[in-house]
Formats: sequence, C-alpha cells, structure tokens
Amino acid sequence: MLKWVGIFLIYFCLWGCSPSSLEEYHYEGQTLSKKLLNELKSIESREDLERAVPYLKKQFESLVDLMIEARNFQEKYPEEYFDEPEYAVSLDDELLEEIKRIYQLEKGRVLIEKAQRESLLRLDAFKRSLIKQRSGFK
Repeated sequence: MLKWVGIFLIYFCLWGCSPSSLEEYHYEGQTLSKKLLNELKSIESREDLERAVPYLKKQFESLVDLMIEARNFQEKYPEEYFDEPEYAVSLDDELLEEIKRIYQLEKGRVLIEKAQRESLLRLDAFKRSLIKQRSGFK
C-alpha cells in the first residue's frame, strides 16, 4: 500500500510541475538555455570541455525533452499561441557564438557533437514520427 502511495505522489509531483502553456515551455527553455550558456562560457580549454561533456550532454537531453513536450502540447492544443519575445533571439545568438568559440578549441567540435549526438538523434526520430503520424491521418 505504501508503495502505491509513493508512486501516486511521484506522479502527482511530476504532473503538477509540467508546463501548462506554450509561454511556460518558452520560459523553461530560456532557463535551460541560460544554464547551458553559462557552462559554455566557463569553458576555456580542451580539458575544461572534456570535463564539461557529461553536464553538456544532460543539458542537451533536457532541452530536447522540453522541445518534445512542447511540441506534443502544441499538437494537443493547436489554438494555443505564443509570440516569442525579441530577447529570445539574442540568447540564441549568444549560444551560437559560444558554440562557435568552443569549436575553435582543440577537439572542440568533436566533443560538442559527442555531447549532442544522442539528443539530436532522439529529436530527429521524434520529428520523423510526427511526419509519419500526419501522413497516416491524411
């Protein structure tokens, strides 16, 4: 009995913590992106990057999880709309600049791509499944 109560509490907490609007997904994505940006800014050498790869991998996985959740939410509630603020573009630009800087480090490109690989494959598989679902309904 105690086991079921624990499972219910975990489910309730997870359900209660998930975003309930595109705006909330956006702000959660901003938070994750800022954490990633801060980590990237702290990387000055190949050794720093090698130490950071496990953390970067987790950050990329978290971002992909959030993107998939947001896309599923958007599919479920197509009338929901969120106009992305302009400051979001500057964060994207900052992330791009940091990635470019890290690519210039010895083995930088290889290590960043290693950290991103699984997340990008999962995101691609999700995108393909959406396309397949849509083509099956038409």
